[in-house]
Amino acid sequence: MNEQQLFDQIYEQKEQLKSLINDYWVTYSGPETWYFWYNIGNLVIPLVILYFLLDRKRLFEICFFGFSIHVMWANIDSILASGNYFVITHTLTHLLPVGVTVTAVLLPVCFMLIYQYCTNRGKNYYIYAIIAAILFAYGFGSIYKYNDMLVMSKGMNLTYLALIDIAVVLIAYWFTKLFIMIKDKTGRGD
Repeated sequence: MNEQQLFDQIYEQKEQLKSLINDYWVTYSGPETWYFWYNIGNLVIPLVILYFLLDRKRLFEICFFGFSIHVMWANIDSILASGNYFVITHTLTHLLPVGVTVTAVLLPVCFMLIYQYCTNRGKNYYIYAIIAAILFAYGFGSIYKYNDMLVMSKGMNLTYLALIDIAVVLIAYWFTKLFIMIKDKTGRGD
């Protein structure tokens, strides 16, 4: 098989997969299902809570931290889903390659509020973040698995999910601290 034939075959498979995903979502995850409304709640409620609790004086810093978590988890989610290690079976929409899941909004918002709390009150972020990541992975992971919203395979389990959560929130913290240090060294104010 030459390059063009192989590409054409990949293209056809992707079109068939897109159609199957669309059919599955419309039938089992669309607005007529409780999964859809659960996902809407996981999107809207955390953002409303964040709106009222976010420290406006540190808006960009805290949002950068949350955005870092969001971007890292979106990429990790995409990698794990493409390898069928970690698949969310009912997402908010079928239009995105992986979909909008709990890692898109709920997880970043929770950790943004933990970051804000710890840094405003001089608490040890590492302890709070590690405990919260473990609770998040085992708590939401278990709920998702119980409700058939999460499929883990190829050796993936809740412990690995907890370790990924821990790594993501620590790396986001370090990135944020690095950017604060750069801002301070350049002498730029808020």
